[in-house]
Amino acid sequence: MGTTEAPPSVPAPSIVPAREYRGDLLELLVEMRRALKARGESLPPSWPEDSEGELRAGRMLGWVLPPHGEHRGLAILAVRNHRGFGQVHFSGPAEELDAAMGLLQALDRERPQGMRRVDLAISADPSATEEAWGARLDRATQELPFGVVRRRLMVKKLDPARPPPGEPLPESFRFVPALALGAPLLAAVDFPAFVGGPDEGMVAESPEDNERLLRGLLEGDLGAPLREASVAVVLEEETEAGTRGHLVGFSLCLEENPHSSLLADIAVLPGYRGKGIGKAILARSMRGLVALGFTESRLWVTEANTAALKLYEREGFQTERVGRILRWIAPSKT
Repeated sequence: MGTTEAPPSVPAPSIVPAREYRGDLLELLVEMRRALKARGESLPPSWPEDSEGELRAGRMLGWVLPPHGEHRGLAILAVRNHRGFGQVHFSGPAEELDAAMGLLQALDRERPQGMRRVDLAISADPSATEEAWGARLDRATQELPFGVVRRRLMVKKLDPARPPPGEPLPESFRFVPALALGAPLLAAVDFPAFVGGPDEGMVAESPEDNERLLRGLLEGDLGAPLREASVAVVLEEETEAGTRGHLVGFSLCLEENPHSSLLADIAVLPGYRGKGIGKAILARSMRGLVALGFTESRLWVTEANTAALKLYEREGFQTERVGRILRWIAPSKT
C-alpha cells in the first residue's frame, strides 16, 4: 500500500507596504484602535478612516503582515521633522511572535534615511501574546536596534462617599482653573517640565509641537476635558503694577467614559519641585473627579520616572498593565 504524502505547507505571505496592500486595511486599523482603547489609550473616532487615507496616499508609512492562519499585523509610522512616531500591532498566538518581529524589522529596514529618532508603541492580542512579546523585547538581543522604555498603566479607584483629602499649597501659591489658560500658557510649563527626563520628546520635540498637542487635547481630540478636575497652580508675585500670577504647574483630565477619567498630563516646572505642588495638584484633580461622579482615574507613567511613579503609588494608584515604547536614536556624529 502506498503512503499518502502530507500536503505541502503554504508559506506565510510576505510583509507588504500598506499603500500596496489589497486587503482590508481599514479592518486592521480598527483592530489597532480597539487594542489601544483596551490599553487605556484614546484616539479620535475617525482615526481609522483618516489613517487609511494617509497610508494609501503615502503621507504615513505602513507595513502589513497579511492574515495567515491565526496571525496578522500592522505597523504604522508618522514622520515629522526627522522624527518618527508609530504603532505596531500583532494578532496571533505567542508561538508566532517571529512574525511580529518581522514587522518591526521591516519598519527598521525601510524607515526613511536621515531620521534622528523613532518611538514605537507595541500592542498585541490576546493579552498573553502581548506579555510574551514584551518579555522578549525586554531581553537583551541583537534582533533590533531599539531600546525598550517600559510604561505602566495605573488605576486609582474613587469612592464618591469618601473623597480624597485635599493637600495645602505652600504660601503664595494658589489654584486656578487650567482649561481657561489655553494651550500657549500650558505649553510654556509642559515642555520644559519634561526636558532632561525619560519622557523628553516622547510626544513633542519642540515647544511648538507641545502647544499643538495641548490645543488638540483642549479641543477634545481624545475625550472631553474636565474643568473641575483640570487644575493649575500659580505663584503670586508682587510687582510695581500689582499682584501677578506665574504659572508653575497644572493637570489635564479627560473623560474616557461616564465612569472613568484619563489623567492625560500633569506637569510642574523643575524649579518648583519638592514643595508638594505635584501632590497638591493630584489631590485636587482626584477631588474634582469624585465631585463629577467618576469612580476611576487612569494614567500612564514611565517606569524610569521614579519620582512620579512613587507619588502615584503613595496616592493609591495601582499598576494594571505594562506597556512598552521601542526607541531608536541616531548615533551622535563625532
